[in-house]
Amino acid sequence: MVFSLPTERLILEDMNSQDIADMQRLARDRNVMRYVLIWLENDEQVAGFVKHAIDEAAQADRRDYELAIRIPGTREFAGFAMLEIEPGQPTTAEVGCILLPDYWKNGYASEILRALMVFGFETLSLHRVYGKCDDLNVASAHVLEKGGLRYEGTIREHVWLRDHWRSSRYYGMLAGEYLAGQ
Repeated sequence: MVFSLPTERLILEDMNSQDIADMQRLARDRNVMRYVLIWLENDEQVAGFVKHAIDEAAQADRRDYELAIRIPGTREFAGFAMLEIEPGQPTTAEVGCILLPDYWKNGYASEILRALMVFGFETLSLHRVYGKCDDLNVASAHVLEKGGLRYEGTIREHVWLRDHWRSSRYYGMLAGEYLAGQ
């Protein structure tokens, strides 16, 4: 059974092997990957990433939701979203998404974040959901703030990311804060 999470204008669903070519397109776009802290540097890594997503979707005790973002009707691939439950901490999860440039500046990232927060808090009964972004990625920081996540701090220059030392801004929301906002 394929997991599917609809938003107002999108469908987030389990990846399949046909998504490899679209993920390669995403990974090859330097503007898209500039701030992304996952290593999809070559076709082998992309194929491994998609395989992991497919394998994880088949697990009875699923912890990772690596989801293709699709446009309803056309089923066009717009990017991918994720909710990953922390190893050893089953009540905490990280959320995020990466969109192809054609889908930037349409409010899709905020829409995806809202859907992931509802799923995380209401379906998975998480206690804490967090997101992180490169300190230089102003657009992603704005999406996290707009989604109601609180800025928690920055880990400074903790990893070399392709062409710069990455500092990561962390944002989080607790279940009580989520419920108070409903």
